[in-house]
Amino acid sequence: MDDDLPDSSELEEGFIPLPQVEVVLEDLPLEPKYKLISRLWQEDPRTITEGGSSQQEQARFHELCEACRRGDLEQVDNLVTTFGVDVNAIDEWDYTPLILASLCGHEEVVKYLLEHGAVCDRDTFQGERCLYGALTDKIRSLLLKFDISKAVDAIQPFAAHIASLLTKVEPDTSDVIFLSTSTDPRQFYLHRFVLTARSTYFIENLAGRWRSKKLIKLSPSMDPRLFDLVIKYLYCVDITIGSTDLNDKAVQVALKLDLPELVDTLNNLKGEESFRQKREHRQEDMRKAQLDFEKFVRTNVVGAQIRVSKDAYMADKDAMCVVDSDSTADILLSVEDDSDDDNGSVIVLYPTHRAMLIRSEYYMTMFTSSFAEGTYTAPETTEGATKKRLPAVALTASRAVAEIVLTFLYTDRVDIPGELALDVLYCADLLLIDKLKSLASIALTLEGNVDAMADKSVGKYAVPLHANIYEILRAGWTTRMDRLERFAAKYFADNLAHFITQSDFAEIVLESAHRIRSRDETDTIELIDDIRFYLAQKFGILFEDDMDPVTGKVEEGPWRKITQYERQYNAELDLIDGLLERLDLDA
Repeated sequence: MDDDLPDSSELEEGFIPLPQVEVVLEDLPLEPKYKLISRLWQEDPRTITEGGSSQQEQARFHELCEACRRGDLEQVDNLVTTFGVDVNAIDEWDYTPLILASLCGHEEVVKYLLEHGAVCDRDTFQGERCLYGALTDKIRSLLLKFDISKAVDAIQPFAAHIASLLTKVEPDTSDVIFLSTSTDPRQFYLHRFVLTARSTYFIENLAGRWRSKKLIKLSPSMDPRLFDLVIKYLYCVDITIGSTDLNDKAVQVALKLDLPELVDTLNNLKGEESFRQKREHRQEDMRKAQLDFEKFVRTNVVGAQIRVSKDAYMADKDAMCVVDSDSTADILLSVEDDSDDDNGSVIVLYPTHRAMLIRSEYYMTMFTSSFAEGTYTAPETTEGATKKRLPAVALTASRAVAEIVLTFLYTDRVDIPGELALDVLYCADLLLIDKLKSLASIALTLEGNVDAMADKSVGKYAVPLHANIYEILRAGWTTRMDRLERFAAKYFADNLAHFITQSDFAEIVLESAHRIRSRDETDTIELIDDIRFYLAQKFGILFEDDMDPVTGKVEEGPWRKITQYERQYNAELDLIDGLLERLDLDA
């Protein structure tokens, strides 16, 4: 925009520029806080956590700060819930994400950050800064009234699903039962893959003495209350403890089962902690669980894929759909991969678990239906057998997209490369995974992508794109992702002079007009309305009172002179009106 700034001769009459004053700062011996943190981190990484401990974490924290400045709630949610970015870290200017959202007036982002652990303590410098810098009274009131005890768990969707497996009746996904033989007999319907992902003790025993067992009896000395506590921890249930005696016994069991994180959690429960401290420990436990499942899916699902030729697979599917008998998988996900030109198309089989696939409503419906996919019989693994046959379900997607989907279903955490984002979006839409659709939309529209090139022939405001802008808009319409529609409209508005003469642009305006059923002649066109909105933003047209209610242009007359920006805004509206006239559309 600097090229369009008026020189001094074009300034309005009577405007007196402020005198330029050279400011000289004293060379104070104090270091800024961010430099102290950086130096302290280099000296001893264990002593400081603000801003992240790695370059990747620091980059994500800065992304969070930028999203808070913009008011991009979807990206804020992505960074907090998917990657666990610290909402109370500070940047190099001592700003927290909450301060930035408060200063910029983004109420929904402020509320979200508060609900996900952001602290506004008015007795601290940061808290006072946040309160007195709030752009609106409504935000200030929200900051003052918010009760941290109402905050939700940032990892809740992931934790809630894992915890639900303990009580989910349909579909039945349990493959091992632990039976208490003490005076308080109880049965625990569990999942080998969860136990394997979370505990080295269970890895060794499920692959050893319990390898072919469906029913496992606990030692009579094992108190079922203690085993229940351990299982709840492994399944991401928020645990509480009763008596001190029971707590001490639980610590001993946790040590025996090689669960040092559970020992820390139990020790924390013994102390008197604030709600915020307990919540932070809970979040840390959930992040550890996510890392456990991330390692599991990388090794036991994606890393254990089976590749067979398509011809062999089609000739004898049953013979191909076999896995090692000690695999915890209960279903195979098949994907066709034609990327290997030398060997032709191959079928990639991923050993997966129905318990995780049902995070997709598509698979949940499939596995609870009356069709063949809904009927499941666990394969019998006899002593000495080395293989077992599993059913297979097909996914119409590339291998790279399938692995992104699987990683998300098992962990809630995924990085989506921009060049795959459009394919991931359509796949997530097919599988009815709303959160993954949002993540794919963010990857498509995130500005500053280093792996995409901006087409400068479009205009000086062209941002890097990973797909054709028309494809992005149509994807938004097809998958009902408002973010993509807004992004496309802004892109068109920023570069209207380039697009206004293109036949593809005229065609997509017509498509937008025809998306309204039984459209009347004077109905609005959604795409045009959005473009006009972003044009107003582009040229700084802030007040509707300045606009003609019919044409939308900024009114000019003897009583009011308009700026060159407002003239440009009016001129671009004329371009739109000319296009609508050529298309015989009245909007």
